[in-house]
Amino acid sequence: MHRKETRLTTVAAAVAAMAIGCGDITPETDAISAGLGWACALETEFTGVETLRRIKAEGPARKLVPFVMEERAVPRQGMPIEGGGEVTSGTHSPMLDVGIGMGYVPTETAAPDSELVVDVRGKPRRARVVKKPIYRKEP
Repeated sequence: MHRKETRLTTVAAAVAAMAIGCGDITPETDAISAGLGWACALETEFTGVETLRRIKAEGPARKLVPFVMEERAVPRQGMPIEGGGEVTSGTHSPMLDVGIGMGYVPTETAAPDSELVVDVRGKPRRARVVKKPIYRKEP
């Protein structure tokens, strides 16, 4: 996919989602890998649709997942995730009192409850993939 095509598709998907942070979707990512396939009308013609159709048919090589740190640590954008992933956004959640984040990981480690290892300033720290939303207000 050309940079311009990706940017147009990415912007449309990000606007539709409104929950994606600024580092979670970039001109180098695609809407399918980011979990925004629902926002793409793949049955219509638009710039980049062929690439998105191919990615959807073949399955993405990586997926954007939410995660919760299992150890005391705060994930930050750009930190490596063991196995070829990368943190795209992260912070400390005052509601959960743990580090939380989003990141791209290989598809085989993207299922909820999968264990991840995030390199937090040179130290491996355990994390767990969770379902969105990360925080659910109790009734």
